[in-house]
Amino acid sequence: MRFLSLLCALCLLSLPVHADITVGLLTTRADEQTLEDWQPILNDLSAAIGQPVKGWVSSDREAMLRKIQNNEIQVARVDNKLALDAVESGKSDVFASLIQSGNLKTYRSVMLVRKESPIQNAEQLLDQPKKLRYAAGKSSSTADFYIPQYHLFMKKNILPEQYFKQIIVGNAEQSFTSLAQKKVDVAVSNSFDLEQLKEKYPRDFSQMRIVWQSPEFTFDPLIMRRDLPASQKAKISQFFLDYGRTGTNTALAKQRLYYADQLAGFTAADNRNLRQVTDLQLFHDLFRLTFNTKLDPSVKTAQEKAYYARYNQLVTLLGGAK
Repeated sequence: MRFLSLLCALCLLSLPVHADITVGLLTTRADEQTLEDWQPILNDLSAAIGQPVKGWVSSDREAMLRKIQNNEIQVARVDNKLALDAVESGKSDVFASLIQSGNLKTYRSVMLVRKESPIQNAEQLLDQPKKLRYAAGKSSSTADFYIPQYHLFMKKNILPEQYFKQIIVGNAEQSFTSLAQKKVDVAVSNSFDLEQLKEKYPRDFSQMRIVWQSPEFTFDPLIMRRDLPASQKAKISQFFLDYGRTGTNTALAKQRLYYADQLAGFTAADNRNLRQVTDLQLFHDLFRLTFNTKLDPSVKTAQEKAYYARYNQLVTLLGGAK
């Protein structure tokens, strides 16, 4: 009997054991509220894959990247810049991207002013050096930093820190409320976050207007650790791609998606979706290098070569040229 018991125990130990799945949620809102809004979806994911699923929420991109690299997060809803860093580290791959309510698959960066502002367009915004206060996005943000940096400022050979009278850095909600409270004259935002801010602050939103918007960009991605078992990755991917589209509880899933992030669902994507932010990042780095008068020319040349070398590596990693 003892032998049989030992044999059974050894057999159980030899069975594959899957650890809990942690889903990282990058947010610009309160952590607790974001987790509460996403919890029903995480519960449905747990039921679908037959494993415990928990969420980890943060607005700190560096903290989330560390957790991804340390295998503390296996699946994550992030922005394009963080996804690029995770893919570059060799830990994760893009498998889906978000679809916003209204079946929107793209977003735009925007610039906001209050309705009483005399600024009517981008030309007037960029014709008042050292006069305006600006609520800017964090340098790690694709929508609120890299996109406006390139498409609005750098194309006009403007460095924001040299142009504006004052710059306040924050997330989308902080920039919005700074403008609402008249602490700044212009604030960056994006069409995705702006829809949520419009719902949360309808009165403040009614006192603002858009004076510039960027070209369209692909919505934020979902990433998954590369080293998860293939069967596990397939189940997780299928859950998100089907969620709100098929099954017996489609209507309830759609409701949960909307409450979580005003989403309509998810669409299949891969690492090539990150090419847009790769191009923006290279241009940004080269532009700032050109305007850096403190560096020795030889150092500049070496740095430029390093930027291009990294860019070429990323292009290969993301699936080659467009």
